[in-house]
Parts: sequence; C-alpha cells; structure tokens
Amino acid sequence: MALEFKVEGIEKLVKALSQIQGLDEPLAEAMELYLEKVVDDAKAFAPIRTGRLKRSIGFWRSEGGYHVGSGVSYAPFVEFGTSRMAPRPFLAPALSKNISLLKATLLGKIEAWFRRGGKR
Repeated sequence: MALEFKVEGIEKLVKALSQIQGLDEPLAEAMELYLEKVVDDAKAFAPIRTGRLKRSIGFWRSEGGYHVGSGVSYAPFVEFGTSRMAPRPFLAPALSKNISLLKATLLGKIEAWFRRGGKR
C-alpha cells in the first residue's frame, strides 16, 4: 500500500490550462517546482527511525497527472496513525505549507507566457 495524495482542485485547473496549446511546459515547470519543495518539506517533517520513509518520499508524473508520496508500506500508518499509534503527518502538512508557492508559481509562469505572446 503506497501513500499518495491527490489535490483535485489544482489538478482540474492544471488540466484545463494544459488544453491551451503551448502552455503545458510552463505548467509542468510550475508543478515540478512546487512538488520539489513539497518533497523537501515532507522529508523534513517525516519522523526518522531508520530513514527508509524519508528516503522513499518523492514525486512522479504519469499520464494521469502528478503524484507525490511514499512507496513504503507503512507510510499511511505514520501519516494517519493507527488504533495503537498517534498520527505523525508529514505529507499533508508539506502540501498545505506550499500551496501558496504553487499558486504564485503558476500565476508567474502563465503571466510570463502571455507576455511573450504565447511563445516559449
């Protein structure tokens, strides 16, 4: 079981904006800047026992969009807790902390794209 979060509002916005020809590359750049920061912060927030969880946190792109998470089987138990262990969230706080960065980066990339007349 992998731990993965899906941010639906942003996903829909990026999908809608990516329909504009030529805007897909600036959007990808903005998403990757955001996700790099999310990964860095999630690693900083992750509790360390062996370091495996911290090392496993990353992001990847697929046809369905961008994904961020951890592939270790116990990541969801750390994030959400269990009946015997309190939650120790690391991914949700990293996503929340950086949402303003995503908004600003998306806006900046889109504005720059329009100022160049829709060209790279």
